Amino acid sequence: MSNSKAKLLAPTDNLEIAETLARAFQTETGWSYVIPDPKLRAQRLAGAFHLFLQDEHRKGAVFGTDGIEAVTLWRGPGQAHDSLWDRTRLIIPFIQRLRFSIFRGLEVADLIEKHLPKEPVWYLHYAGCDPAHQGKGFGGAAIRAGLERADEDGLPAYLETADEHNIALYQSFGFKIKHSWQVPEGPVFWGMQRPGKTRH
Repeated sequence: MSNSKAKLLAPTDNLEIAETLARAFQTETGWSYVIPDPKLRAQRLAGAFHLFLQDEHRKGAVFGTDGIEAVTLWRGPGQAHDSLWDRTRLIIPFIQRLRFSIFRGLEVADLIEKHLPKEPVWYLHYAGCDPAHQGKGFGGAAIRAGLERADEDGLPAYLETADEHNIALYQSFGFKIKHSWQVPEGPVFWGMQRPGKTRH
């Protein structure tokens, strides 16, 4: 097990962050639905995550381990939902990255938007660990860094996962299943929330 700590990452780390997330999500259920072809998924994920990262630092915080083995992208209170401006500004770049997969991508994104909490939360938008470094504590360190930030504000943390085997991991951090929903003819997602904690 690693004693790794996670730190706040800067936009200058974005290329490396995107590559780590692309490797982490190559076999993830949600992205496998959006981009069914594994070869195309491998080609396009890093570009998609790099687009997400253009806003993530501004909307919340990006934490990662020293070697960027694992990263978490958090959106702060009031930032979970994409604004109409954000969607309009990014739609063409996302079409360029995802091509015809954009239709499934928007379908999933719309359903996620509908199930996001209305109350202020710290939203764990993405959490990923390079498969070569899984099981060594890196992912846990990156998650804990964001939860500590949520605790500073005394706010709940929320996430969704499309991989059922992740549920137990998140439960170990205090998350509980809030609801589940299914993409028509696609994967089931579980929304999970952790109560806010006040630090003393």
